[in-house]
Amino acid sequence: MSEATDSNPTLQQVLASAAKRDERALLALTRRVAQQLEKQGAYAVKKDWSLLTRQATLDAAARWADTSSGTSPEKHVENVVRNHFWGAVLDLMTEGVAAAGDLFFPTVRRLLSHWDGSRRHEASWDDIAQETAHQLWERWRGGDVDRPWALLCTIAKRRYLDVVRATRPTDEINEESLGEVDADSTSGELFTNQALATLESAEREIIERMDLQGQTRVEVARELSVTEGQVLSIRRAGLRRIWRWLGRDLPPRVREVWEEMFKGSKRRSPDQVAQKLGIDVGEVMEHLAEARQLTGVG
Repeated sequence: MSEATDSNPTLQQVLASAAKRDERALLALTRRVAQQLEKQGAYAVKKDWSLLTRQATLDAAARWADTSSGTSPEKHVENVVRNHFWGAVLDLMTEGVAAAGDLFFPTVRRLLSHWDGSRRHEASWDDIAQETAHQLWERWRGGDVDRPWALLCTIAKRRYLDVVRATRPTDEINEESLGEVDADSTSGELFTNQALATLESAEREIIERMDLQGQTRVEVARELSVTEGQVLSIRRAGLRRIWRWLGRDLPPRVREVWEEMFKGSKRRSPDQVAQKLGIDVGEVMEHLAEARQLTGVG
């Protein structure tokens, strides 16, 4: 692969130039930061993040020179954005903004699902989330937290380990054995093993072929000796099943709308959902937009 040109610089080059206050590099880095904020679910919490975007951009540029050589530029930007964003979320939660809490608790539950793959201790997840929130707020209000996202992960992991050790006292288990949380593991990734496990065999085979291996419906139909229409129908049913699974950790008021949309054999329209639940169509659309943001479903 050829080296990046000036017209298409690498992120490492962008960071280096942005640290020198190069306006073009700062603009490119700002776009990257905005994309990361959207990925974290920022716009489900509030609409305007312009000030935080600017602060995170400047911080990412300024800190790049001090970053250890083992950290990639992508991971560096992501870490900076996550910590700025979750500091803002904690401030909003302190102010009583409901949408911030609605993001916080499903995020902790997704962290726990990453560590507790078989969901053996799921009955304790809500208690762990509450304890995590309490300890994090206490530290945050004390003003001694520099990286709130990292601290959130640490507290949740330690509370989870407390539960595991209480039920499996003879097992050798420690923080390191759980590993690090992958950047995408908390953002509603569609095709995890847990999500695929919810599918019927035909649905799983077709979704793996089309969505993971990149085969076309024509190729799948030919190889499985079915019609293209059957391929599309089975795939749609499988995706609806995955979408229902993804909605399990949504806030209750959002989950009700989400589950109603994907409950039947066919996807329901917002009008049908509104009529079923006895609410306004506009409210349905707002809840669906928030659900898509939190689950990662486009």
